[in-house]
Amino acid sequence: MSLFIAKNLVVALAGAALATVGAVSVAQASTFTNTSPSGGVLPTGVSTVGGIVLDLTGANGTRVTSQLAASQLFVGFYSTNPGTIGTQTGFTSSVLNALGGGIQKAGIRFTLYDGDSASGDFDFNNNTLRVNGLNFGNWSSVNTQNTDSVGAETGAGFSGGGFRNNLLDTGWFYNSDTTLLTAFYNSLVSTNNGVYELFDTTPGDNFYDFTQGVDSGLINVGTGPVVQPPGTAIPTPALLPGLIGLGLSAWRKRKDAGVEAAMEEA
Repeated sequence: MSLFIAKNLVVALAGAALATVGAVSVAQASTFTNTSPSGGVLPTGVSTVGGIVLDLTGANGTRVTSQLAASQLFVGFYSTNPGTIGTQTGFTSSVLNALGGGIQKAGIRFTLYDGDSASGDFDFNNNTLRVNGLNFGNWSSVNTQNTDSVGAETGAGFSGGGFRNNLLDTGWFYNSDTTLLTAFYNSLVSTNNGVYELFDTTPGDNFYDFTQGVDSGLINVGTGPVVQPPGTAIPTPALLPGLIGLGLSAWRKRKDAGVEAAMEEA
């Protein structure tokens, strides 16, 4: 294989990576939804919007990020209170041990259509987030951004607080309270699951849709926790280096095979 062809292969692979990672970038993908308040830019494979993203920073600085796919979440009127939004599995002992015995910071991202918890909406200050039975905050206190279903920014912009009526909003809950996060870590150790619930002081009055946004049919989301040691850089675009490496590896193998064939003919 000539060097010229090999370079073209690498360029083609790189172009494919840019097309995959940058599909939403062309349409002004949201930096806000892609950046966790607890850990920074989200790792490879986490969607721009959709599902539930849990981003933890351990006592030792290790980052553990997981995403529960949108298709596994609740849509409809709740008949119980609190109502379950979804359950994230996969918090095995090896994953939890990576956190160094505790959690420093936690960011939790939700994408919700028609939340009705912004100022002026009928559920303003009525709803709280429960995770493993623990209160993680008021839905009306979370700043959200409106995007389309694949994460491109729209004219509605930011709410300033709450998930708005008839809009697809995405926002981050954030907590660094030692007492709360100790209890949360212990609950993960006990159950190996994260159960997300919405508690409503006026239950049954709203239709919730947590299923919108990017799901596993578009990119690889919904997998178990990903452990990222302290100081590990996140490549940008995330898939590009791996694909370039794949191209170079293929070129080297073909080059070596060509050299061996030439030696056999000599």
